[in-house]
Amino acid sequence: MRNTMMCLSALLLMCAGQLSLAQTQIKIATLAPQNSSWATEFRAGAKEVEERTDGRVKLKFYWGGAQGTESKVLQKIKIGQLHGGTFSPTDFQSQYPDVNIYGLPFFFENQDEVDYVRSRIDSKLRQGFQDLGFQTYGFAGGGFAHILSNEPIRTHGDMKGKKVWLPEGDLISYEAMRALQLAPVQLPVTDVLTGLQTGLIDIVAIPPVVALALQWHTKVKYVTRIPVLFAMGFMVIDERVLRKVSAEDKQVLDEVLSDVYARVDAGSRAEGENAVDALLGIGIQDIEPLDGEFERIRETMEVTNRELARKGLFSVELLDEMQRYVEEYRSEHGAGASGGSP
Repeated sequence: MRNTMMCLSALLLMCAGQLSLAQTQIKIATLAPQNSSWATEFRAGAKEVEERTDGRVKLKFYWGGAQGTESKVLQKIKIGQLHGGTFSPTDFQSQYPDVNIYGLPFFFENQDEVDYVRSRIDSKLRQGFQDLGFQTYGFAGGGFAHILSNEPIRTHGDMKGKKVWLPEGDLISYEAMRALQLAPVQLPVTDVLTGLQTGLIDIVAIPPVVALALQWHTKVKYVTRIPVLFAMGFMVIDERVLRKVSAEDKQVLDEVLSDVYARVDAGSRAEGENAVDALLGIGIQDIEPLDGEFERIRETMEVTNRELARKGLFSVELLDEMQRYVEEYRSEHGAGASGGSP
């Protein structure tokens, strides 16, 4: 009898372990609104994962910042309340500074340059997340940030002394704005609309699609289409929860979420172009920067970027590699912003 009970106990434990392995729920927080195109893609991906794993892996999303800011989400991932989230590079400034490399202000001139560099560096950035204990599934470009303001901005001189919004924790852009003699104001995203309304902020540099989604366009009058910086986002999932998933199911998850991010990346470009048209359609005035203005600002930023790398805000070696690829592209295709759409 005792041996029989021991066998039954062992069997129950084995079954419990298999049940735990068979039903893994991965909790993911995102700032994406529930009715956004990103959310549509995420839901479709979650459905496909569940179907292809016969319900063994389920993705549960928390939309619209319901789990708090990105820093709070990272803390919840650390203690196991959440398993993943969507982020921007600045959210990993302290843990993984190199992921900010694509967002150096006034570095890229157009989308073609970004594509050329990303095809060579994306895989290295993904490996960096693995070294941190995270799995990521690609990077979704948000397009170039343009200048939105209540006074027309045509030159660097027009910006000097103006109060420019920066996300909290964005050390690279903070130093860049100081080098350009601007007045950076760091605020959480939730306070920017009020800041524009009250005059606390004069300028925001943001992709037009984001400005529309957050209603910031209702508090500005002008858009200057100069490629300030390239914005992107990504999803990370804690490797600790992925250890509960079989190798086969983990492969499904990787395939599906990588496809989701490839679609989101491609879709973001079309959305970005449509967003500019939407801004102009509702009366935001299009301001043309003076010829050569981007190049003049870029010369200042080249020195600043080098100094920031030496201070450890990102890798000198990675900066050199990215610069080499950009110069390679410009040599093959011709330099200048006309090489592709910003």
